[in-house]
Amino acid sequence: MRRRRPTGVSVQALSGPWSLYTPQDAATVASALFVQLQYSADALRELACAVGRIVERGDAELPAPAGAGQPANLSDALETLRLVSGTIHGLADRHASATVRALHAAPSSAPVPPDAHQTVVAVAALLTQQHDGAVTLNTRHEDGAYEDEDDPDDGYGCGCDVTIVSGDEEYNFHRGDSEWSLTRESDGQKRSDGVTVYNTWETLSTTLRTAHPQQLTDDILRVMAADRT
Repeated sequence: MRRRRPTGVSVQALSGPWSLYTPQDAATVASALFVQLQYSADALRELACAVGRIVERGDAELPAPAGAGQPANLSDALETLRLVSGTIHGLADRHASATVRALHAAPSSAPVPPDAHQTVVAVAALLTQQHDGAVTLNTRHEDGAYEDEDDPDDGYGCGCDVTIVSGDEEYNFHRGDSEWSLTRESDGQKRSDGVTVYNTWETLSTTLRTAHPQQLTDDILRVMAADRT
């Protein structure tokens, strides 16, 4: 199996429409990428040194640099490795800190909720505006009674959920098992004790308990639109 390179993972992660919420998120990523870039520059420099040791051992011959119109040889390759390493370090030294500071200082108006309950409330409000069917916020606690857990991976939120009607189907948006989910009423199986259980559901695209409400709303609307086609 071919391994996915770290840089490829970063590119894929950043390519999504909701990969970042704020410029401050971008500052964090930029800082990490600049560090990674400098490590790559160090590796190129050490690679040139390692090839030099091959020559010193007598296991390869170092020719004179190729002339104009001639293909690059070992001397040209070593010079390129050193040049690229120095260029990367120079660019990072001149621009990394200023770029990260500028991203971190950029104003942001992203309505990121402070806790899981406010995420549910915000999604319900957006659905009320953007969906034609009935939307009901079902609260399971008194106002102000919920305090988000210190654990950022808290799996069950506050217990509140949102009921959405679309055509003949009723959906329920909620948090459970460390993810945001959407269930269809028609998929429920009623047990003899009167409790309805669900063996299938739609897992939404983010697990963050304080996800951007519009991201979750887009996911919900996309699922319902697909069901109508």
